Amino acid sequence: STVSELAGFLLRQGIIEEAGIGSSLGGRRPILLRIRSRGRVICAVHVDDDGTLYGRSEDLAGNKFRTATAEVVDSSELVPLICRMIRSLTDGDSNRAAAVALALPGIISSEGGILSAVNLGWSNIPVVEPLKQELGIPIQAENATGLAAYGEMCARDIDAHNLVYLRIGSVVGSGVVTNNQLHHGLRGSAAEIGHMVLDAGGEICKCGRRGCLETKVNRKAALQLLMKLHDGTSFPSVDSSNIFEYLVERDNLNDPVAQKVLTEIANSTATAVVNVLNILGPDSVVLESALCESNTFWSALIGTTAKEALPFAEGKYQLLSSSLGKEAVIIGAIAYATRLFYEHSKISTLGV
Repeated sequence: STVSELAGFLLRQGIIEEAGIGSSLGGRRPILLRIRSRGRVICAVHVDDDGTLYGRSEDLAGNKFRTATAEVVDSSELVPLICRMIRSLTDGDSNRAAAVALALPGIISSEGGILSAVNLGWSNIPVVEPLKQELGIPIQAENATGLAAYGEMCARDIDAHNLVYLRIGSVVGSGVVTNNQLHHGLRGSAAEIGHMVLDAGGEICKCGRRGCLETKVNRKAALQLLMKLHDGTSFPSVDSSNIFEYLVERDNLNDPVAQKVLTEIANSTATAVVNVLNILGPDSVVLESALCESNTFWSALIGTTAKEALPFAEGKYQLLSSSLGKEAVIIGAIAYATRLFYEHSKISTLGV
């Protein structure tokens, strides 16, 4: 009777459907059931630091349904643009959306608004509440890098329950998953590893403090260090947009100056990683960066981390390169929206 009740509930929710009649095993022939891939879809929208929107939808069986992109200039355009994107992702019928996860930049409030997105110059932007009023479906917003961490966890072995994700590029982003849940902290601003101070007398960071990890390892810092080691010489074909790729290329040619830059960046990254390992003790630390293509960077990172990290009484940490790359955010958002849908359906209260 419990199985019949659960199956009936899932059928009414449109989550499963009948798939014919099976063979008898001695009693009445069973009704076969399967995930209903048609109809409802899971939606995810990623708002990047430059105002680019990436959307993706999947059916309930996990098959890709639609993708979409857009650009937002002013914060007042954000909610209407997301609504239009969801209509596009659901083939023109927003009622098909089962749940939506929003991967937003900056610090996100518990109500799903953007408290502060420094790179876009946005603050106090309500997002989830007006969308719920418009669409009437489960919607949740999280920091984009946090959802990248969630995506990396979902893409890996089920034993990776506690994971720290670190993305190094023009900025340093990070996310923490503890016991399969995104870690937000008391103020919703946990995991700001990029603003861990490594050098109190160092460069001024955009956050107002000096010597943050971001000022030591981002693309701008790498370019400045390269020019410094070349006595201030500029490189016409190299700027902050391609400096990491240049360093990787030069590393493959055994360029000693490029290798010195990569080693210094790796050592600063390792210091931050060691602090994270010693404080949080995660199963895995996942790094997403073009720098991971460099043997010099990766070897220095692994070696320095192993040398400086405190020994652990049980288990060993893993220091890993991202398996999803730039897709981690949208894949994590889809996984998060799927979980949101099933939680909202209250399946767990029926014994699943």
